[in-house]
Amino acid sequence: MLSKNHYLDLADGKFKGTDADDLAGLFEAVGRSPRSEHLVVHFHGGLVSRAQGERAADGLMPYYENAGAYPVFFFWRSDLRTTFASNIDQIAQEPIFKRLVKRLVQLALGKLLPTLGGRAGGVLDPPAEDSMPDDLEGLAAYAARREPDRTRVQGAALTNQQFDQAQNELELDEVIQVESRAIAAQKSPPPPAAARARGGAEEKVTPRPTLMSDAVVNDLVKERGGAGQRAGLLTFVTLAVKGAVILKRIIDRFGSGRDHTLYTTVVEEVLRELYVDSVGGLSWALMKQDTKDAFGGDARLHGGTAFLKYLAAWWRQGRRISLVGHSTGAIYIGHFIEYADAVLPAEAKFEVAFLAPACSFEFMAGKLPVFRRRVSRFRMFALKDELERGYWEVPLVYPASLLYLVSGLFEDPTVDMPIVGMERYHSAAAPYNAAEITAVVDYVKDHTIWALASGAAGLSSAAAQHGGFDEDVATLESLRAFLEGGR
Repeated sequence: MLSKNHYLDLADGKFKGTDADDLAGLFEAVGRSPRSEHLVVHFHGGLVSRAQGERAADGLMPYYENAGAYPVFFFWRSDLRTTFASNIDQIAQEPIFKRLVKRLVQLALGKLLPTLGGRAGGVLDPPAEDSMPDDLEGLAAYAARREPDRTRVQGAALTNQQFDQAQNELELDEVIQVESRAIAAQKSPPPPAAARARGGAEEKVTPRPTLMSDAVVNDLVKERGGAGQRAGLLTFVTLAVKGAVILKRIIDRFGSGRDHTLYTTVVEEVLRELYVDSVGGLSWALMKQDTKDAFGGDARLHGGTAFLKYLAAWWRQGRRISLVGHSTGAIYIGHFIEYADAVLPAEAKFEVAFLAPACSFEFMAGKLPVFRRRVSRFRMFALKDELERGYWEVPLVYPASLLYLVSGLFEDPTVDMPIVGMERYHSAAAPYNAAEITAVVDYVKDHTIWALASGAAGLSSAAAQHGGFDEDVATLESLRAFLEGGR
């Protein structure tokens, strides 16, 4: 079991499982250690439970100690994955979700494939529905075989005629109508007997639970109407209208070069429009806020502030401080260095290693001045784009990595948010050539290892998934070499 002499336990940036007295004991232990001249501080990622963080720390300890460093771990209770994974699994089972994804892939192909009429601005001519699989995994494979040619869809946009056509087709879709009635029925009682008598026999509707956002469900309930409506004859338009809006955004993303492949983009946009309350965007924002809240004003409460107080007392010329951050841990490091800049002597420097960083280019660009002042050595390990898109982060639903989810969904309202740990944004080509992107690329480009990579000591990584960097032996050996002062 990991000793309190090697970790801080925080929640919402404040002490939780440890306190300021435990932190004092930690630095006393540092002073007694043969590794007292080099601290390595590790920040785990943003979808990690307390137990997962400790298991990862157990695996990292020997590498850090073998590098001659004293390890300290920030545990910050950031487990969004359990809630998100549970919700997304339920969403994937909803007939309405599967139906909308299929129809939107079909309609998007009617616009984006060069052999079909929609490209010229005329009527959409989608492939036949019965030629497409109904299951999501099969649908993803179907879409991948027909992936639009990005050089030929630049500037694509849905015309008003095509928008109306898409809305009409979705409105006439029998499955969408049945599911709209069933979802509305779960939150509204059936019309009373008198109304049923006036309107004739009402269609029997089995209520359908859903994780759709309350606002969407409430719109369906309003459509279902009050006592005088006959649900069996009512045509629902809410999901048809929203479906056409989603299709427009999908086409716009392809037209501007901001898509994440066809199937993935469709899934992102359906989730964004209809399920935003359930897919973690707010939790992601709050989690990022936790990384900053650790540096609040009260050192008896805020773990980051307390740690920097002790770090300033510990530091002297010749001592080394290394910071390692996995995923959202890179955001933690950004705040850590910014606040350290105000309390440590100017000559105190950091050696920083990012593992698949989830910070945006916007965030990193804002931190570049302090990084240039305070970081003496930098290394980044991240996935090549073919690996980033080469596995299902959420099985049978989302066929790309967590960072694609962050970029395409969690950073609402920004779509296709450029993330530092994603190779696709390091091309320096439009649309990823804004000044803040090129500045960060210039800073990291000579210090980045894109997995899979095999090279000299400190330059290898065999991680194949976003969550694999702090478990991959090749990466950890490279990290150990970096901490020892090598390449």
